[in-house]
Amino acid sequence: MVVLISSKDLKQIQESLTSFDEIREKMLAVSRVATRLSDWSIIQMHRNDMERAEISLKEAKEALVQIRDLVKNTPELRQTGSVLVAYQEYVEAVLLRGLLKEGKLASLKEIDVEPVPYILGILDLIGELRRVTLNHLRRGKGNEADKTLKVMEELYEAVLTLDHTAIVPTFRVKADAARRIIESTRGDVITEIRRMSLEEAIRDLHDDVKRRTASA
Repeated sequence: MVVLISSKDLKQIQESLTSFDEIREKMLAVSRVATRLSDWSIIQMHRNDMERAEISLKEAKEALVQIRDLVKNTPELRQTGSVLVAYQEYVEAVLLRGLLKEGKLASLKEIDVEPVPYILGILDLIGELRRVTLNHLRRGKGNEADKTLKVMEELYEAVLTLDHTAIVPTFRVKADAARRIIESTRGDVITEIRRMSLEEAIRDLHDDVKRRTASA
């Protein structure tokens, strides 16, 4: 017995596949734009150009709205790597902005994203906070560097309290990377604070010797 697919069904299947592929291509293009804008926003924040960072973030959010509209009828595309990366990069940028401007972390509700990109964005944020810490050290702000390090440690410890993280893509890789970043940053902070303390002690000693010499 020979059973053939009807030409009508083949046509319908082809139209569905073509439509899906067109949506996928558009989604990939917009995802790349959203990711690039979020990354650029972070760079601008590190340059202390918050005005331009805000503009980039706004444009990134607009791109994410486009993604949401594109994939609303194709749920299988919502979990693709490019979409997840676009959202987690946006989360990372918004979280960094909140910490730099207001000293607080934006909530899941405030950012309006799913839990998975929010958690992954937090782990990525730890790497950006290392850059903030090193900038503090370069400027001789040891106390600020130490405070930022503590934020990194608290974020990492909070995320590790979560169960069932095995279902979160790249969670373990990012968590391991965050741990190494924190350990490296801790070493940098301790070394630099000790160096600054030693320099201060030497200056105090030098000033004391000068005062004693002057009064002799």
